[in-house]
Amino acid sequence: MDHTTGTGTPILEATGVSMVFGGLTALRDVSFALHEGEVIGLIGPNGAGKTTLFNCLTGLYAPTSGTVALRGEPLPQDPARVTEAGIARTFQNIRLFPSMTASENVLVGRHVRMRQGPLSSLLHGPRFRRSEAEAAERTEKLLAFVGLTRFSDELARNLPYGDQRRLEIARALATEPSVLLLDEPTAGMNAQETEATRQLIFAIRDLGVSVVVIEHDTKFIFTLCDRVLVLVQGEMLVEGTPDEVRGDPRVVEAYLGAPPEEVEAQIHGSER
Repeated sequence: MDHTTGTGTPILEATGVSMVFGGLTALRDVSFALHEGEVIGLIGPNGAGKTTLFNCLTGLYAPTSGTVALRGEPLPQDPARVTEAGIARTFQNIRLFPSMTASENVLVGRHVRMRQGPLSSLLHGPRFRRSEAEAAERTEKLLAFVGLTRFSDELARNLPYGDQRRLEIARALATEPSVLLLDEPTAGMNAQETEATRQLIFAIRDLGVSVVVIEHDTKFIFTLCDRVLVLVQGEMLVEGTPDEVRGDPRVVEAYLGAPPEEVEAQIHGSER
């Protein structure tokens, strides 16, 4: 990978984040920083707390303790306001509007950035029409960016699985994020679709968007990311470059619940 890891003031920073549900500690004192122009991976066994951390970063959960800041400012505990602040995400289970077209799904994300008064909206005045035209143009560009132009008028539920995942990414990008959180973006994809997703994430980074990716496919993570974070039982176990993490015996041990050949495949990135 020829990309240089970002330095300087973090764009997104979690400090001492803990999350307790009743008597269950899902996250314990998790800290990390994401810099501009950086792609980092978040891996760990099932139940490690990866999606819980995403939920804390996006306002779905209020951490029991600790802080989350975007450009040094504390994030509000409100998903809509977090999106407005510049953080977008996708979900492990696709959350599209199945009875809306691909274009309409992207427009939903775009409306976060549309500004017109209620009177203008009611009367469909010049400001409203200009805003709608700009949103439609932006939607077309985003569909082209993720390779879905041909499906713009297709209902989301009729798209192939991999294209649904790309559509969800396009909708997230429509909010104009500075940080994009991707929760298992290649789940269920074949090798060709996975490689296309890798290249799409590189292209997103090149737009100036910093990216955090949760994935079980560690080969994908190790060939994508500048840094890798390993969560185990809600705690940060290891943080480092892909080579550092891949060679760390603590990471191997964390995956030892799987058969030896599966551990070898996950940690050392053997072919699917």
